[in-house]
Amino acid sequence: MKNFVLGLTAICGIAASANAAWGFRYEFSTDGGANWGTSKSVSVAGGNASVNFRVIAYADPGTQVNATGGPGPAVAFARLTGSEKLGNFGTAAGDVINSQTRGALGSSGSNYLLSSLGGGGTILGSTSALSFASQLLLSGTLAAYCPSSGGTPQLTWIVRTGVMTVSQLGGTRTITFGNNQRTQNTWYRDLYNSGTGQQDVNTAAPDGSATDIGATLQVVPTPGSLALVGLGGLAVARRRRA
Repeated sequence: MKNFVLGLTAICGIAASANAAWGFRYEFSTDGGANWGTSKSVSVAGGNASVNFRVIAYADPGTQVNATGGPGPAVAFARLTGSEKLGNFGTAAGDVINSQTRGALGSSGSNYLLSSLGGGGTILGSTSALSFASQLLLSGTLAAYCPSSGGTPQLTWIVRTGVMTVSQLGGTRTITFGNNQRTQNTWYRDLYNSGTGQQDVNTAAPDGSATDIGATLQVVPTPGSLALVGLGGLAVARRRRA
């Protein structure tokens, strides 16, 4: 029985590795980037609030990428084509995208930093491609992420970061942050070419579908809602005294 359990555990481990999760994680920070999370709240009782946002491409260890030449584990993020959406943001006067960057990497894709209103929210970027190839290939650093060459995989990459102003005029609301449209997302994988003594540089989307982890920002409260809460409390107290 013990051998059976051990065998089953090993099989489950292989299955988990083969179906490792990957995708994009969306996060907010309400303290200037000191702490990040997928569920945050911010008060606009004292006026407009500044909130940081970011998008992280992630892959679990063992995530497989089956590119030209053969499969191998994901080791570094390569390229995306798509846009994100801040739902319920931009709908109130004073909602502003103050700044954006391409995160930790910065080649090409100038349209990736554009923003526009649409569908009850703000669209960040467009369907233009954003490639990180120059950081990994032209500089010759891909091998630094491949264990077959003595490197260490980097499985989280900040691909967008920015700052927005949340308007007090929007009142109490929930701002969502997630994928708007994505047509391409590729990763480099670890595959050593013994003939050339170098890493194969082909990329592809990892096996399976992307698992995106969206974020929410609770905006509370406005001065008006604070007054209503106060009045409600007084009413309850009066009923109790009565």
